[in-house]
Amino acid sequence: MINALRRPASLAGIFLAAFLSVCSGMDAQAQHPQLQNTPVRIALIQGSGDEAGLHIQLSPGWKFYWRTPGEGGVPAQFDWTASRNVTRVDVAWPAPKRILIGKTEIYGYGGELVLPLRVERQDAGAAYGLDLMLDYGVCKDICILRHDRLLLRSQDSASTESQLLVAKWRARVPQPAAQAGLQLVSHKLKPDRLIVTLQSQIPLQQPELFVEGTPDSWFGRPAVHLGANGQEVRFDLPAGYPPDKANQPLRLTLVDRSLQAELVLPP
Repeated sequence: MINALRRPASLAGIFLAAFLSVCSGMDAQAQHPQLQNTPVRIALIQGSGDEAGLHIQLSPGWKFYWRTPGEGGVPAQFDWTASRNVTRVDVAWPAPKRILIGKTEIYGYGGELVLPLRVERQDAGAAYGLDLMLDYGVCKDICILRHDRLLLRSQDSASTESQLLVAKWRARVPQPAAQAGLQLVSHKLKPDRLIVTLQSQIPLQQPELFVEGTPDSWFGRPAVHLGANGQEVRFDLPAGYPPDKANQPLRLTLVDRSLQAELVLPP
């Protein structure tokens, strides 16, 4: 798995303003908002079958980080080891947005968000129970680290509303490029830049590109050159990485009004 990346200098700047740690949420509280007047409300919800979701509701102005937080921030850490009858839980990430907090650009979400979860059971015929220890950060003018425990039992009946909510956000998870009609035309990695050209079967309108590499690399906001018919786009990004990491694969996530897709650049 490609790890999150960030620039240490920006990370220090964001957290210097204030750094708080909040512990909350046990058992009965896990299904409901844990605190009054909190910047975030978070709970596990049941979807259809072996689908579930991490439902996140943010107060105005507060942001939750994508799996790769951008110039500053910390990615969420999931610990499912206390879960019952669970082999693994796959966390899916809907397409993020670029967000400016002061002069720092992060990748993440505001408002409401559901991270779709797919549960793999040890015994397919038996009920499961999710027990999540979650460490994560939320940010506004200050950044807060939180540690929450969240519970969900599969025998709890799933409301139609929660099933539809999980399905809605599952549809916003980027598809494999080939499935989305997106293909790589060319790419070039220079010491300080990455240039990528992509072709889309569906005309693009306002494409954004997010690049993930090794933890000690970073990629800035791209210059976007969209072809006249919208079906070819070239991204030119500032880049920084150790010379010995130039041959590592990169994960690209393209986000547009009409599609969300991801692909892995070969070394």
